[in-house]
Amino acid sequence: MASGRKKKRNKDEILHYIKIALAVMLLVAGVILSVLSFRLGRLVFTDDAMTDSRSENIAYELTIKKGESTILVGLELKKAGVIRSAAAFFIQSKVYKCRIAPGTYTVYSKNSSKDIIKYLNQEYLKQAESSKSP
Repeated sequence: MASGRKKKRNKDEILHYIKIALAVMLLVAGVILSVLSFRLGRLVFTDDAMTDSRSENIAYELTIKKGESTILVGLELKKAGVIRSAAAFFIQSKVYKCRIAPGTYTVYSKNSSKDIIKYLNQEYLKQAESSKSP
């Protein structure tokens, strides 16, 4: 009988340690997720340009095709070194309700992604207005 109780106690101890390990892993995952969320939120809601006034200002000619999504535009700008984060650019474009018209634009790394989004949206509105005029 003692042998049966000992086996049950060993199983209970193993389950206890497994539960502790899972709790620790969930806690670590929560901390990591919180840090990543904070960083993304900071990128989305701060207004930092890619380069400051002391750094080289990069001019980039951006060509947007019809139907191209803002995430693809963000990826292109990130690759060119104009913005810091394509994900933040995409989220900002949704927050600021940006619409982008096809065309070729010159954007600069001295501008924040918010400024670039406003510029692209203004160009969209200009094109939309001119297409309504007779």
